[in-house]
Amino acid sequence: MIRPAKHLDLNTCVLRAASILLLKLQSARVCTYADLRASLSVIGEDADVNFVHAVHLIFLLGRVEYHPQTDSLEYMQAEKAP
Repeated sequence: MIRPAKHLDLNTCVLRAASILLLKLQSARVCTYADLRASLSVIGEDADVNFVHAVHLIFLLGRVEYHPQTDSLEYMQAEKAP
């Protein structure tokens, strides 16, 4: 569960990492695993720790689909309610 804490650094948290990944995927539509991992370099040394958790979060939200043949993630646009 994602819970805020007194000492949570908002610049390196999982939610920020997930938002950076979503921005990258929205512009590119399909990105390889390695390209997405490299896009988190703006976070700094915590990027490796938060990358997997951020990918899990956006996958659970239904925003990405994984393609094992190409080792890539595809951005899935949310359906609009009528």
